[in-house]
Amino acid sequence: MAEDKSVNPEVIVAHSGVGDPEAVQVNSIMDEAGALAVTALTAAPVDEEASRQVRRKIDLYILPFLCVTFALQFIVQASLSYASDNLWDSDILHGNDDYWLLVLFYFGFLAAVFPGLALMHKAPLAKSLGINIVIWGAILLTTMAASSFGGLAALRFNLGMAVATNSPGLIAITGIWWTREEQAIRTALWVSFLGVGDFVGTLAGYGMGQIHGSLSTWKYVYLILGVITIVWGVIFTIFVPDGPAGVKWLDENEKIVAVQRVITNKTGTRSRRFVKYQAVEALVDPQVLILGLMCFVNTIPAGALDFGSLGPQSFSLSPLEEALLYLPLSAIRFVAPLACGLLISRFPISRLRVATLAMIPPIIGAALIDRLYQSNKWGWLVGVWMQGFSSVGFMVIVSLLSTNIAGSTKRLVVWGWVFACYCIGRIAGPYFFGYAPDFSISGGITVMLCGFVLSMIFSQALRYLYTKENKIRDATLEGKSDGEIALMEKESDTQGFEDDTDKHNAMFRYAL
Repeated sequence: MAEDKSVNPEVIVAHSGVGDPEAVQVNSIMDEAGALAVTALTAAPVDEEASRQVRRKIDLYILPFLCVTFALQFIVQASLSYASDNLWDSDILHGNDDYWLLVLFYFGFLAAVFPGLALMHKAPLAKSLGINIVIWGAILLTTMAASSFGGLAALRFNLGMAVATNSPGLIAITGIWWTREEQAIRTALWVSFLGVGDFVGTLAGYGMGQIHGSLSTWKYVYLILGVITIVWGVIFTIFVPDGPAGVKWLDENEKIVAVQRVITNKTGTRSRRFVKYQAVEALVDPQVLILGLMCFVNTIPAGALDFGSLGPQSFSLSPLEEALLYLPLSAIRFVAPLACGLLISRFPISRLRVATLAMIPPIIGAALIDRLYQSNKWGWLVGVWMQGFSSVGFMVIVSLLSTNIAGSTKRLVVWGWVFACYCIGRIAGPYFFGYAPDFSISGGITVMLCGFVLSMIFSQALRYLYTKENKIRDATLEGKSDGEIALMEKESDTQGFEDDTDKHNAMFRYAL
């Protein structure tokens, strides 16, 4: 059992589900859901129809916010690419300045990810994310005042710091509202909006680049994106609840059902406490190391793609033609995670197998890029488009961070580590290819291929680790009666709201 738990029992009147209230003594509930969690734990099993009705409301009132916010995050990250041509024309950028502006965003992200998660851990979840989105917009608007590389560099660094907690926050929200079976497709949906953000941002970036007014063209990019982002941040802050207890669109019984639905996740909803042993456990847990390395090797190609060292810029086309040639990549970034999420929902033990198979198209694409670099630009471009399948690996990692890590402090440390690896991959990606006049296709492709192969190896290693641990835990149940197992399951459900980790919960099973 976890340390640092309250030992003062609390007697709460809960309804048994048959009309007779019963006094139930529950110790050590550390979850934010509090009395709502106690009632959910002691109530009769949730009715399937009631669960479906609540799920429909959650899908309607929560899921669209996650999708749009993740798309907006991508657009905000890519704002430099929409304005870069005009920044060159304004004589603000020189040499490799655009490369440094790109990586400074991720240096800021890297610097802020642990402190930012620590602050988010103590704050109301949705409100802190909404305020952060408003800060993104404020930084975008402030960028209009930049008149030198130094000013742009400082603002890009700060923008990276502000964005750092968004993806972990969306993971946390997903874990609060949906069962682990439901999380696969819903995580896939909001991650797939990376492609939507790419698609919309590419076309909008071209459109904003055609504005000619009293301001420099690049400033209109930051003006429009800044205003949209601030408005969305305000909307997010107002309408997204921090948890089931404060929801206005659920009645009291539906709130109980909302918590009952996630009991079997064995992760509770959320706790704001810091527990030292959980931080130590995260540092020595082998699954954590593998998840971080998977994220690193999956992210390296994205760094090169988003900067454009492999993109249509190399074709010397018009801005509109470049934008149109990017759209198939955007479409694949949307379709591939969503299709794989549907597959995982149909075959629940297939997550890591899907992640492994999804690396085959990027490997083929990398070979096309390498072999057709100078001889066949359209074949080469198909190879670039096929890199969009690598987003499936990221989607699987994100889903595992929600389902396979329990314990509030452990989650904090794990999410920080994985997204630190994400930043390092984004910083390293462009470096392996270099830039004109030092652009090197062969070295970068070698690194990409190694990354994809390593991703496949890490996926299968993690699957082996999870399978072995699940079998060990199943073996401990041999010889126990059905009644004993039922009691263990009941205790395990309670442990999720007591903020115990996956290692300390004997009935916790890892999603494969």
